Amino acid sequence: MKTIDLEKQKVGLDQVICLAGSEPLLLVTADGREFIVSPADDFDREAAALRQSHRFQQFLDQRSHGKGSVPLESIEAEIEAELKAQPPS
Repeated sequence: MKTIDLEKQKVGLDQVICLAGSEPLLLVTADGREFIVSPADDFDREAAALRQSHRFQQFLDQRSHGKGSVPLESIEAEIEAELKAQPPS
């Protein structure tokens, strides 16, 4: 994945689209925000880019420590109850 620091390197939208056609791009704005540009049907590369994003990994870590989690056993019990309630096919 190629990184373009928009504060240091000025690129036009046409150039961004052209570059994103060959590999995902990480665009970093002057205020530090990050954007990934890749073809819309390129889910695998997009997922790989997100795995490499430190900020995205921090976001996931914060979300995993948040309140409101549901124990796996509760989810499994709910699914089993729904499956039993369904008529046989």
